[in-house]
Amino acid sequence: MTPNTLALDPVGVRAPIVDATVPDGVLAPPDNVKNVGIWLDGAPLDSVTGTTLIAGHVNLTGQGNGALFDLGTISPGETIRTSDAAGKSTSWKVTAVTTRPKADGVEESVLAGHEGPRKLAVVTCGGELQFDGGVGNYADNVYLYADPIV
Repeated sequence: MTPNTLALDPVGVRAPIVDATVPDGVLAPPDNVKNVGIWLDGAPLDSVTGTTLIAGHVNLTGQGNGALFDLGTISPGETIRTSDAAGKSTSWKVTAVTTRPKADGVEESVLAGHEGPRKLAVVTCGGELQFDGGVGNYADNVYLYADPIV
């Protein structure tokens, strides 16, 4: 597998992993909807502990559907994969896929960082598309959680 890649095999997606930015304390997915971003304060892909947080757009005007468009259709028990900068691949067993209203804030476990058991969290937008002043924003976030297959 190509280095720095997220492979969502159940939905046929391979997305380059780039660094996510955090302007004004808010994690921002990459501008290109075909890429996903890794939170640099989380556990790196080659870590043996902690939570790696990856985020991406569900879609974006002018670019179409993003790499994580079908994230919510992946089921617990299915396998996804990541590869780190050295090209080492890790297989992950999906443990849960949930939706949470953005109004409730970020689900805290995705921000565990370098501490705790090894986990992967993948996040995108979901739910109803709402418009405010002509700008669309989704009401919810979709969270996929996975544990490494060892």
